[in-house]
Amino acid sequence: MDTAEIQRILGHSVLDPFSILGVAQDCTADDIKAAYRTKSRLIHPDKTKHDQARPAFEKLKRAEAELMDDAKRTSIQRMMQEARRELTAEWKAEVASGKRKPEDADESSSIFDDAALAKYRSIAIDLEWKRRQQLKKQMATEGAAARRDEEQANEKQRK
Repeated sequence: MDTAEIQRILGHSVLDPFSILGVAQDCTADDIKAAYRTKSRLIHPDKTKHDQARPAFEKLKRAEAELMDDAKRTSIQRMMQEARRELTAEWKAEVASGKRKPEDADESSSIFDDAALAKYRSIAIDLEWKRRQQLKKQMATEGAAARRDEEQANEKQRK
């Protein structure tokens, strides 16, 4: 059982902590705690000899930490809802243009769920990329200011 659970956890994207923990998107903090306890007992590196137990446990721990933070959980839920809305609009447009059959645009299908998760990942990756670009610009600006201050201090010392 531990091998299957380790492989299942490692098979999920870090962007989807709900799937890693195996809880619903509308879960409570108690649901998260219970799922974490159950799964951590199965895959804890001290309890199993599987060579991938540590990375799986760390991934599980990170997912639990993200979902226990109300702000992060709410943010993830909003992004997932936005992904579903965007995908619904895209699929409706494809049905209207004839690119997709109406029966293939069922929002309750597992195909839609998989596509919505992929859309969510795309949104999350795009947001992270933008955040990193902004951080990079900020660091460059701060670095330039620090160099300028250092040059001014050196000039004062020379005089």
